[in-house]
Amino acid sequence: MKTVLALVIGVVTGVVIWWLGASPPWAAALAVPLTAFALLVGRTPRATDVVWSAEPTPPGTISTAQASTLAGRLAEAAEDQRRYQERFRARFARLGIDADALPDPEDLAERLRRVE
Repeated sequence: MKTVLALVIGVVTGVVIWWLGASPPWAAALAVPLTAFALLVGRTPRATDVVWSAEPTPPGTISTAQASTLAGRLAEAAEDQRRYQERFRARFARLGIDADALPDPEDLAERLRRVE
């Protein structure tokens, strides 16, 4: 639509210049730059165009909740070694993490509290 409007502006400009007494080649030569400018203006985005997008999510909200939940569970596991052996070691093994290389549950819980 903008391209058609730019071409109409160019044709109207050429006809008006011709009507004012210029020869047709001169009218066309003078109308071409105005048409090109109208095309350029029609193709460029406006600086005032509204960009509709949602606000970005605040950083760290999900990871903070997960870290605090995991810290609480590790604190419980530190008190109950059977829970640590059954739950956490099995989950770490499924993830391919060597549980023997990790610090004890109390240290992990403390580190995760510092992440919050």
